[in-house]
Amino acid sequence: MGELKWSFNEFLAFLLIYVANVDMEFAEEEKMMIKKNVGETTYAKMLVEFESMSDYKAYDTILSYKGVYFPTVEQKGEIMEKITDLFHADAEFNIMEKELLHFLDKMM
Repeated sequence: MGELKWSFNEFLAFLLIYVANVDMEFAEEEKMMIKKNVGETTYAKMLVEFESMSDYKAYDTILSYKGVYFPTVEQKGEIMEKITDLFHADAEFNIMEKELLHFLDKMM
């Protein structure tokens, strides 16, 4: 990946879109929650970015921002909290989402 160029809001939008798509169902409640967190414009921009990448490329991109946006335990905790909130947005915290949360917690 080239230079890191996303703002925190852009990164957060991308991460939440990635996470919301793990169960292959991008629920309306999840979309609304992401928009509420980052704004319509950022959401729309990062959705285009997400849709242009393979799953592996998206994951690799998220990890490339580790030193920028979540280098400390506290910052990682804040991000993990947003991910958990998103998983609960559609009132269905399924096994796939739980596994991804656990995986991301370990990788991040």
